[in-house]
Amino acid sequence: MRSRPVIARSAMATMFRVISFSFQSVCTKHILFLLDVYAWRIYNFAMDEKKTENVIGAMVLGLADAVLRDTENQAPEKGQAAAAIALLRHEPGMPIEQMRRALGLSHSATVRLIDRLVADDLVVRRPSASDRRAVALHLTEAGDTRCDAILSSRFERIAGALQGLDPAERETYRLLTEKLLSNFVEDLDHAYSVCRLCDLSACPDCPVACSLRNKV
Repeated sequence: MRSRPVIARSAMATMFRVISFSFQSVCTKHILFLLDVYAWRIYNFAMDEKKTENVIGAMVLGLADAVLRDTENQAPEKGQAAAAIALLRHEPGMPIEQMRRALGLSHSATVRLIDRLVADDLVVRRPSASDRRAVALHLTEAGDTRCDAILSSRFERIAGALQGLDPAERETYRLLTEKLLSNFVEDLDHAYSVCRLCDLSACPDCPVACSLRNKV
Protein backbone atom coordinates (compact mmCIF):
# COMPACT_ATOMS: atom_id res chain seq x y z
CA MET A 1 0.00 0.00 0.00
CA ARG A 2 1.36 3.39 -1.06
CA SER A 3 2.14 5.99 1.57
CA ARG A 4 0.33 9.30 1.74
CA PRO A 5 3.29 11.29 0.32
CA VAL A 6 3.43 8.99 -2.70
CA ILE A 7 -0.31 9.32 -3.26
CA ALA A 8 -0.08 13.11 -2.92
CA ARG A 9 2.78 13.30 -5.41
CA SER A 10 0.82 11.15 -7.87
CA ALA A 11 -2.29 13.29 -7.52
CA MET A 12 -0.26 16.45 -8.02
CA ALA A 13 1.37 14.98 -11.10
CA THR A 14 -2.00 14.06 -12.54
CA MET A 15 -3.37 17.51 -11.78
CA PHE A 16 -0.34 19.13 -13.41
CA ARG A 17 -0.82 17.06 -16.56
CA VAL A 18 -4.49 18.06 -16.71
CA ILE A 19 -3.66 21.72 -16.16
CA SER A 20 -0.81 21.54 -18.70
CA PHE A 21 -3.08 19.94 -21.29
CA SER A 22 -5.78 22.52 -20.67
CA PHE A 23 -3.23 25.34 -20.89
CA GLN A 24 -1.81 23.96 -24.14
CA SER A 25 -5.30 23.60 -25.56
CA VAL A 26 -6.20 27.19 -24.64
CA CYS A 27 -2.87 28.49 -26.01
CA THR A 28 -3.31 26.55 -29.24
CA LYS A 29 -6.82 27.93 -29.71
CA HIS A 30 -5.58 31.44 -28.92
CA ILE A 31 -2.69 31.15 -31.38
CA LEU A 32 -5.00 29.84 -34.09
CA PHE A 33 -7.39 32.72 -33.39
CA LEU A 34 -4.55 35.25 -33.69
CA LEU A 35 -3.35 33.64 -36.91
CA ASP A 36 -6.87 33.90 -38.31
CA VAL A 37 -7.03 37.58 -37.32
CA TYR A 38 -3.63 38.37 -38.88
CA ALA A 39 -4.44 36.40 -42.03
CA TRP A 40 -7.70 38.33 -42.37
CA ARG A 41 -5.90 41.63 -41.89
CA ILE A 42 -3.32 40.74 -44.53
CA TYR A 43 -6.09 39.72 -46.92
CA ASN A 44 -7.99 42.95 -46.30
CA PHE A 45 -4.81 45.00 -46.82
CA ALA A 46 -4.19 43.28 -50.15
CA MET A 47 -7.80 43.85 -51.17
CA ASP A 48 -7.61 47.52 -50.13
CA GLU A 49 -4.49 47.94 -52.29
CA LYS A 50 -6.26 46.38 -55.27
CA LYS A 51 -9.35 48.48 -54.63
CA THR A 52 -7.24 51.66 -54.64
CA GLU A 53 -5.71 50.78 -58.00
CA ASN A 54 -9.07 49.67 -59.37
CA VAL A 55 -10.91 52.83 -58.32
CA ILE A 56 -8.16 55.13 -59.61
CA GLY A 57 -8.02 53.17 -62.87
CA ALA A 58 -11.76 53.57 -63.38
CA MET A 59 -11.60 57.31 -62.68
CA VAL A 60 -8.61 57.88 -64.97
CA LEU A 61 -10.13 55.92 -67.85
CA GLY A 62 -13.58 57.44 -67.52
CA LEU A 63 -12.26 61.00 -67.33
CA ALA A 64 -9.83 60.45 -70.21
CA ASP A 65 -12.64 59.11 -72.42
CA ALA A 66 -14.82 62.11 -71.59
CA VAL A 67 -12.02 64.64 -72.20
CA LEU A 68 -11.08 63.08 -75.55
CA ARG A 69 -14.72 62.99 -76.63
CA ASP A 70 -15.33 66.63 -75.67
CA THR A 71 -12.14 67.95 -77.26
CA GLU A 72 -12.77 65.95 -80.44
CA ASN A 73 -16.20 67.59 -80.68
CA GLN A 74 -14.46 70.99 -80.83
CA ALA A 75 -11.96 69.87 -83.47
CA PRO A 76 -12.59 69.71 -87.23
CA GLU A 77 -12.38 65.89 -87.14
CA LYS A 78 -12.11 62.94 -84.78
CA GLY A 79 -8.77 61.49 -83.75
CA GLN A 80 -5.66 63.55 -83.09
CA ALA A 81 -6.69 66.84 -84.68
CA ALA A 82 -7.54 68.45 -81.30
CA ALA A 83 -4.19 67.41 -79.84
CA ALA A 84 -2.30 68.68 -82.91
CA ILE A 85 -3.95 72.09 -82.58
CA ALA A 86 -3.26 72.25 -78.83
CA LEU A 87 0.37 71.26 -79.35
CA LEU A 88 0.88 74.18 -81.73
CA ARG A 89 -0.42 76.48 -79.00
CA HIS A 90 2.25 74.93 -76.73
CA GLU A 91 5.03 75.24 -79.25
CA PRO A 92 4.51 77.46 -82.29
CA GLY A 93 6.79 76.38 -85.11
CA MET A 94 6.83 72.72 -84.09
CA PRO A 95 8.29 70.55 -86.89
CA ILE A 96 6.42 67.60 -88.39
CA GLU A 97 8.76 65.06 -86.79
CA GLN A 98 8.14 66.30 -83.26
CA MET A 99 4.41 66.43 -83.94
CA ARG A 100 4.54 62.85 -85.20
CA ARG A 101 6.24 61.59 -82.05
CA ALA A 102 3.91 63.53 -79.75
CA LEU A 103 0.81 62.13 -81.44
CA GLY A 104 2.16 58.60 -81.86
CA LEU A 105 1.45 58.63 -85.60
CA SER A 106 3.48 57.62 -88.62
CA HIS A 107 5.13 60.35 -90.67
CA SER A 108 2.69 59.93 -93.55
CA ALA A 109 -0.35 59.99 -91.23
CA THR A 110 0.92 63.18 -89.59
CA VAL A 111 1.51 64.85 -92.97
CA ARG A 112 -2.04 63.97 -94.07
CA LEU A 113 -3.46 65.34 -90.80
CA ILE A 114 -1.57 68.61 -91.22
CA ASP A 115 -2.71 68.80 -94.87
CA ARG A 116 -6.33 68.65 -93.68
CA LEU A 117 -5.77 71.27 -90.98
CA VAL A 118 -4.12 73.56 -93.55
CA ALA A 119 -7.07 73.03 -95.88
CA ASP A 120 -9.41 74.03 -93.02
CA ASP A 121 -7.35 77.24 -92.55
CA LEU A 122 -6.41 76.22 -88.99
CA VAL A 123 -2.68 75.61 -89.55
CA VAL A 124 -0.10 77.20 -91.81
CA ARG A 125 3.28 75.87 -92.93
CA ARG A 126 6.25 78.24 -92.81
CA PRO A 127 9.97 77.78 -93.40
CA SER A 128 11.83 76.78 -90.25
CA ALA A 129 14.02 79.52 -88.79
CA SER A 130 16.56 76.94 -87.59
CA ASP A 131 16.56 74.40 -90.45
CA ARG A 132 15.90 75.37 -94.07
CA ARG A 133 15.05 71.76 -94.90
CA ALA A 134 12.30 71.62 -92.26
CA VAL A 135 8.82 73.09 -92.14
CA ALA A 136 7.52 74.94 -89.09
CA LEU A 137 3.84 74.58 -88.19
CA HIS A 138 1.83 77.50 -86.80
CA LEU A 139 -1.79 78.11 -85.89
CA THR A 140 -3.74 80.62 -87.95
CA GLU A 141 -6.09 83.07 -86.26
CA ALA A 142 -8.93 80.62 -86.88
CA GLY A 143 -6.78 77.81 -85.47
CA ASP A 144 -6.09 79.85 -82.35
CA THR A 145 -9.81 80.40 -81.84
CA ARG A 146 -10.45 76.69 -82.33
CA CYS A 147 -7.74 75.92 -79.79
CA ASP A 148 -9.52 78.11 -77.21
CA ALA A 149 -12.67 76.02 -77.68
CA ILE A 150 -10.73 72.74 -77.38
CA LEU A 151 -8.99 73.75 -74.15
CA SER A 152 -12.19 75.21 -72.68
CA SER A 153 -14.06 71.96 -73.23
CA ARG A 154 -11.26 70.05 -71.52
CA PHE A 155 -11.22 72.47 -68.58
CA GLU A 156 -15.00 72.28 -68.11
CA ARG A 157 -15.01 68.48 -68.12
CA ILE A 158 -12.20 68.18 -65.56
CA ALA A 159 -13.63 70.97 -63.37
CA GLY A 160 -16.93 69.13 -63.33
CA ALA A 161 -15.23 65.93 -62.22
CA LEU A 162 -13.60 67.79 -59.31
CA GLN A 163 -16.78 69.47 -58.06
CA GLY A 164 -17.17 66.93 -55.27
CA LEU A 165 -13.94 68.09 -53.60
CA ASP A 166 -13.62 71.08 -51.28
CA PRO A 167 -10.72 73.55 -51.83
CA ALA A 168 -8.38 71.77 -49.40
CA GLU A 169 -9.08 68.40 -51.01
CA ARG A 170 -8.51 69.86 -54.48
CA GLU A 171 -5.13 71.22 -53.39
CA THR A 172 -4.15 67.87 -51.88
CA TYR A 173 -5.26 66.06 -55.03
CA ARG A 174 -3.23 68.44 -57.20
CA LEU A 175 -0.08 67.93 -55.15
CA LEU A 176 -0.45 64.15 -55.21
CA THR A 177 -1.08 64.21 -58.98
CA GLU A 178 2.03 66.34 -59.54
CA LYS A 179 4.05 63.75 -57.63
CA LEU A 180 2.58 60.92 -59.69
CA LEU A 181 3.22 62.79 -62.95
CA SER A 182 6.84 63.41 -62.00
CA ASN A 183 7.42 59.67 -61.62
CA PHE A 184 5.25 58.70 -64.59
CA VAL A 185 6.82 60.65 -67.46
CA GLU A 186 9.75 58.82 -69.06
CA ASP A 187 11.30 61.18 -71.60
CA LEU A 188 10.65 64.24 -73.80
CA ASP A 189 8.48 62.41 -76.35
CA HIS A 190 6.40 60.93 -73.55
CA ALA A 191 6.06 64.39 -71.98
CA TYR A 192 4.73 65.84 -75.24
CA SER A 193 2.23 63.00 -75.42
CA VAL A 194 1.07 63.31 -71.81
CA CYS A 195 0.70 67.12 -72.05
CA ARG A 196 -0.65 67.26 -75.59
CA LEU A 197 -4.02 68.69 -74.48
CA CYS A 198 -2.73 70.83 -71.61
CA ASP A 199 -3.32 74.55 -71.26
CA LEU A 200 0.27 75.73 -70.94
CA SER A 201 -0.74 79.16 -69.62
CA ALA A 202 -2.42 77.54 -66.61
CA CYS A 203 0.70 75.61 -65.58
CA PRO A 204 3.77 77.88 -65.60
CA ASP A 205 5.71 75.60 -63.24
CA CYS A 206 4.89 72.35 -65.06
CA PRO A 207 5.70 69.26 -62.95
CA VAL A 208 6.41 67.26 -66.09
CA ALA A 209 8.98 69.80 -67.32
CA CYS A 210 10.54 69.96 -63.85
CA SER A 211 10.78 66.18 -63.76
CA LEU A 212 12.52 66.09 -67.14
CA ARG A 213 15.05 68.70 -66.03
CA ASN A 214 15.81 66.68 -62.91
CA LYS A 215 16.38 63.54 -64.98
CA VAL A 216 19.00 65.18 -67.20
